[in-house]
Amino acid sequence: MRRIFPGRLFLLGTVFLAEAAFFSPLFAETDFPQQKESDILLEKVELEELPPAEEYYVDDSPLNQILKLFDEEDYERQKAFLEQKQKKIIKEAGGIKLAGGKFEQEIIHEYIARYMTRFGKESLYKILDDGEYYRLYVRQELKKRNLPAVLEYLPLVESEYKPAAKSRSGARGLWQFMENSISPFLKKNEWLDERLDPWKATDAALSKLKDNYGMFGDWALAIGAYNCGAGAMRRALKKSPAKTFWYLAEHKMLPEETINYVPKLIAINEIAENGEEYRVSLPKLSQSRHYADFDYVTTRSRISLKRLASEIRLSYDILKELNLELIHGETPPYEYKLRLPMGMKLAAEEALSEIED
Repeated sequence: MRRIFPGRLFLLGTVFLAEAAFFSPLFAETDFPQQKESDILLEKVELEELPPAEEYYVDDSPLNQILKLFDEEDYERQKAFLEQKQKKIIKEAGGIKLAGGKFEQEIIHEYIARYMTRFGKESLYKILDDGEYYRLYVRQELKKRNLPAVLEYLPLVESEYKPAAKSRSGARGLWQFMENSISPFLKKNEWLDERLDPWKATDAALSKLKDNYGMFGDWALAIGAYNCGAGAMRRALKKSPAKTFWYLAEHKMLPEETINYVPKLIAINEIAENGEEYRVSLPKLSQSRHYADFDYVTTRSRISLKRLASEIRLSYDILKELNLELIHGETPPYEYKLRLPMGMKLAAEEALSEIED
């Protein structure tokens, strides 16, 4: 019998506006099939179940819905396909070595099967395609810091590469920092919340992950600790006879979310990096060199982004997206570096000299 698993679906469009020449090379249209099945499923959703339109809750995101909202027959076909492949032993994932243990491999393959369903593949394609702009920056920073390539997909697990994403527990941004975990990496005050700045948040998250690795000496533990906290991971290891993430996960010595967190990441990496093997076509990153080219201008008082955008004839939406950390849509009443599209510095300085006089 064919039945659909119920759940809530909440899909957002791309972050940047197509009208902006600054971003246009990054979001070329593809001929990937539309989400017919998810469109049908969306009709079954009660409107009051969806979060407010102006907010993006990761709890309701397509990536999480993949685990609840799929065609059972499709899912069973994908599991059978993996069985025919004799459940390939995944020994490495983007720079992380795996032990090949039974529990480790079974939970990873379970997520691979779910992500290989039609709804899963369509969702992954859209998320990776929409997130290309930030993925380019993350990939660049991983290479600079000599960190595992698999971490490129961690913001996909965290926020689906949505810089304004939030969770119901209060985590915010591309890398889902909780307010009590931002120090010393990020700042938050009445004027700004740097968790919402995808570039600053990326730098902070990679620093935190590197610190975790220095603490635990193992990337699976370091990544798991990013989810549950280093303190919780240390306490679990102290009680465990085996000092591996997979032992802790198998014996349920970690929160359920953390147990699933690392396998999700590895499953996504496996599919994304070995698409042909899994009969999945996912978007590859472009060779664009313009993903982190900005101008900056220093402001010293409260300046409305709407007014400045109007003065320099720049779309307000673009200026806002480049400075999402500004909570009130205006610069703070102290010295602040405002991010601009490349080539806009002179125009902004001239406009500011008149506005601030």
